[in-house]
Amino acid sequence: MRTLAANEIQKEYVFALAGNPNSGKTTLFNELTGSHYQVGNWAGVTVERKEGICKYAYHNHITHFDTHEHETEHKHDEPHNHIRIVDLPGIYSLSPNSAEEVITRDYILKEKPDLILNIVDATNLERNLYLSTQLAEMGTPMVIALNMMDALEENGFSIDVEKLEKEMGIRIIFIFVFKGRGVEDLVTECLKIASKKELPVCPITYGKDIENAISQIEQEEELNRLCSVKLIEHDARLKSDIKSPNTHLILEKISKEIPDIETYIAQRRYTFIKSVSKKSVSIIGENKQAARTRKLDSVFVHPILAIPLFILIMFLIFQITFGPIGTYLSDLVDNLFNVKFASLVESGLTAVGVGAFAKGLVVDGIIAGVGGVITFFPQIMLLFLFLSFLEDSGYMARTAFIMDKFFMKLGLSGKSFVPMIMGFGCSVPAIMSVRTLENERDRKLTLLLIPFMSCGAKMPVYAIFTAALFPNNAGIVTFSLYLIGVLLGIISCLIFSKMVLKGDIPPFVLELPPYRMPTLKSTFHHMWDKAKDFAIRAGTVLLAASVIIWLLQNLSPTMHMVSDSQDSIIGIIGQFIAPIFNPCGFGNWQAAVSLISGFAAKEAVVSTMTILYDAVNTSGLTSVLQNTFTPLSAYSFLVFVLLYVPCVAAVSSLKTELNSRKLTIFSICYQIGIAWIMSMLVFQIGSLFV
Repeated sequence: MRTLAANEIQKEYVFALAGNPNSGKTTLFNELTGSHYQVGNWAGVTVERKEGICKYAYHNHITHFDTHEHETEHKHDEPHNHIRIVDLPGIYSLSPNSAEEVITRDYILKEKPDLILNIVDATNLERNLYLSTQLAEMGTPMVIALNMMDALEENGFSIDVEKLEKEMGIRIIFIFVFKGRGVEDLVTECLKIASKKELPVCPITYGKDIENAISQIEQEEELNRLCSVKLIEHDARLKSDIKSPNTHLILEKISKEIPDIETYIAQRRYTFIKSVSKKSVSIIGENKQAARTRKLDSVFVHPILAIPLFILIMFLIFQITFGPIGTYLSDLVDNLFNVKFASLVESGLTAVGVGAFAKGLVVDGIIAGVGGVITFFPQIMLLFLFLSFLEDSGYMARTAFIMDKFFMKLGLSGKSFVPMIMGFGCSVPAIMSVRTLENERDRKLTLLLIPFMSCGAKMPVYAIFTAALFPNNAGIVTFSLYLIGVLLGIISCLIFSKMVLKGDIPPFVLELPPYRMPTLKSTFHHMWDKAKDFAIRAGTVLLAASVIIWLLQNLSPTMHMVSDSQDSIIGIIGQFIAPIFNPCGFGNWQAAVSLISGFAAKEAVVSTMTILYDAVNTSGLTSVLQNTFTPLSAYSFLVFVLLYVPCVAAVSSLKTELNSRKLTIFSICYQIGIAWIMSMLVFQIGSLFV
């Protein structure tokens, strides 16, 4: 038995996580990495890239495998293996028909990960195995994680894993990823396969002539089996890189013998997959999940009840979020951060003899500014908790389905509903997700509509104003704002589709996942994923904005301290632009300046007001707002915040995705214009009845 060297013990393995959408891939990635991962974009595209360190590699007792299949154990306090997990985009095949498929194929070919971890949904075995057969031909060690076996048994079926493994020629480990079961065994097996560089046995043969052609191309072009097959299928990306003239002759010969070679290859794959499925899957009872899905769909996808039920569910969520529960939690954070913590910091600074300027910057600038937003973090978490539950349960996918008929009347496909719903969380990922829409017209039209969906960053503004001016109807007022955004988005969609972006409506195809009871762990993880952007911005953008606003409020254009903030730099700017908002009912300079800072981040509207109104905490700001705004002018202000141009990060993403400076400028001008018009109408018409 050979003992591994120190550099081998500390080796970094790279596992590429691949699978179909809705197979549990994201949940497995979260389970493998915990919260230790980074999110960015793949080079050259806005498809999301996730990469993290596998937490299961950090055990004091891990078994390692040498190249002679012997096992040796090492006990150290430090981690033995460093496993990096790269989450590849969810795809159905390796045909380069989308950015996601190209990314997956190119990553495996060029980056050469140590292992492909292919997650397969047991309840959709035949569809998932199509990708598995292609991955097996990549010439990379591979393990299949067979997920949702419990759901399969509820459907009345069972899989003989040993028989499936034998037929596929690939190591298979079954897991219950939603419960976190089997994942540690999966990692152990992956380490074993990766360390031995054990390649999967190619399970499919395409006939004597095709197999000979594949072998010749592999030798001539030095390609793996899958790329050779793809060349035979006339893959344009690979054809442009052909080195040998013999390869062209081989391809011409195959084309003459089998004209529709792509269909032929696909049929051979499906024939093999059906044979494997028939041998390894057996019926064991009644399909309980299908029966349950039919019952729930009879209500949630009902042609008459579905939309009213969706509106009712969202209304109840807002009532809870902005009602007694959400308000109590926000008040608790306000007292802890803005009262007790601020008082403690101020006392500490006084005790060490810090000057008035520095103390004012820290207490009245940073703590008051950031604290004005942090107060509403519990309400944001509550909203994302409910949305995560609806998403994990399978309900959100059905909302896209029920909206398709309605969206077709607007000139859109139901697929556009998914990015728009994401817009309620954050506009940036919602804008990025539009890449999944195949039709260019649909993409651009959806991008122009996403800013109408009220993002989570606007929630602190709604929360402070409703608490101050609408304490008994906070949920109703907030819900009405979301509804106004949706209704104006619908009207704008009709205008855009008839005048700006004309074209045909593409067909709508959507996979509806089964209903599931989300686990607390999964729901809270998704909730934090959506809310952590808010937390990061509170410590970066809002912190910087609070410092800048406080300095601009206390310094004159000649850089001298001022006693009256109206004479400050920001006061002068505010007084210059404030008259623009007189018809809207909030023509004071503090409100005008807060809208400008809101372009950096919508939460900064609250931070700016807290500083400019010299409010010590949220309670202080509430009192100031009650004396400065009327319920009508407050609602007018909220309508403007709802509709005007999104934050600079969202505008930047919008420009990238639209790939048009004119459309981007049009979107910005349209949003500001519609915000001013609607805000003015609310105030002017409301004034007639007040």
